[in-house]
Amino acid sequence: MQKGVLLVLIVIFQINKISACSAFFCDGQTKYFAKNFDWGSGQGYIIKNISGQTKFAYGLRGSNQANWTSKYGSITFNQIGKEFPYGGINVKGLVVDQLWMSESVYQENNNQTISELEWIQYQLDNYSTIDEVILNINNLTIKPIATIHYFIADRNGNSAVIDFVEGKTVVNKKQGKNQVITNETFLNSVNYFEFNKTKIDKDSRTHFDRYCQIKNSLSNIEIENPKQAFEILNNSSENKNHYKTYWTILYDLSNLKVYFKSFDNKTVKEFNLSEMNFDPNSNIEASKINQDYFKLENYTFEMNRTLFSTSLKMMGLKMDEELGSIHQMSPNQNRIDRIYQDNYIDLTITFISKSAKGNIHYTLMNGEENFNSRKGTKNGIFPIQKTENKKMIYGVPKGEFALACFQDTNLDNKIDTKIFGIPKNYGFSRNKRGFFGTPPKYKDAKIIFSEDTEIIVKIK
Repeated sequence: MQKGVLLVLIVIFQINKISACSAFFCDGQTKYFAKNFDWGSGQGYIIKNISGQTKFAYGLRGSNQANWTSKYGSITFNQIGKEFPYGGINVKGLVVDQLWMSESVYQENNNQTISELEWIQYQLDNYSTIDEVILNINNLTIKPIATIHYFIADRNGNSAVIDFVEGKTVVNKKQGKNQVITNETFLNSVNYFEFNKTKIDKDSRTHFDRYCQIKNSLSNIEIENPKQAFEILNNSSENKNHYKTYWTILYDLSNLKVYFKSFDNKTVKEFNLSEMNFDPNSNIEASKINQDYFKLENYTFEMNRTLFSTSLKMMGLKMDEELGSIHQMSPNQNRIDRIYQDNYIDLTITFISKSAKGNIHYTLMNGEENFNSRKGTKNGIFPIQKTENKKMIYGVPKGEFALACFQDTNLDNKIDTKIFGIPKNYGFSRNKRGFFGTPPKYKDAKIIFSEDTEIIVKIK
């Protein structure tokens, strides 16, 4: 009987491992920002974004989208389309990048909204230093599709990690010569390193251990050239069947140069922002990430649409592909994506447990067939430090779902058991349970999501 619950763990653990990435910033004679992009696919473009463009955020939530005019040109690395970059650098030497962060709960500022990736482009378009970014950090409300946190740096040698913890924006500036981040909050990563810096696991690829590996490497060397930076990133890279380090990117902030390579083309290419024209009357241009050379060519609507639709298919997202592509190429109007708004809600879950230790693993299963086969649609793992923990799950498809979860108190990624192997410390939606650790019937646990919803789940 216990097998039914254990299958939930297998689904959660396998999907959660896809979410990775590592990055560091070094304030040496040359200021370097380096990033491994670990993901399930590696297609994409490096896009030249011009100044002087009037822009609106795309209408994925509500109708009160942010609007602005781009002040600075930039170069960005894009997989979902022109206005949804994964990271980049502008002509002032400001770098803004993102890493997956399953725990992020964004602050509600009751003002204009923007998606999590458009937020990156907004900062590159408007600001020249991290101090400017931080000063204006709460001017917008982030309404995400995916949960991430940000890593920013500038030519003055400053950097900061921006986390979103329990609905609050938390900024941690660099202390010392370097700063590192992976897929945990900055403070949790620092604390883990302090307890484990004498016993670093160089083979592990967990979020915390990759942080320790890179932090330790930087303590023994000052980066003097791109080769050294690439070597450090390579030591913490991924190469699994279902996800890999697809892009490795190095920003030389001091000289406005960018070096990059990809899993599909390991030749290191480079380019210099100082040699490019970002004027308002210049062309929007792009270069494929995976080709043998860097060469900017006119970026067309069809190129963007293909990139956009391919990524939506990979992520299983429903959007208005035609409208979204039009908006990314000409973002000067407030356009509302009715397909997305009609198909997704945000779910708030309050998990109540008896003890305040370990991790909570959860999965949402869509429909009775997926429930019976333990196939999760939305999955996650997060650490707890109190007995009542609120979790936001953004972009849940509308429909019928049942939730299963358990608390892993000893961090062994296994469900805790009682005598005779009966599971303990677990729960289901509507707080339904079967006998002797078995799952409840789907009809008893199911919830219909038709609008933003809050539920309470007791783990016992």
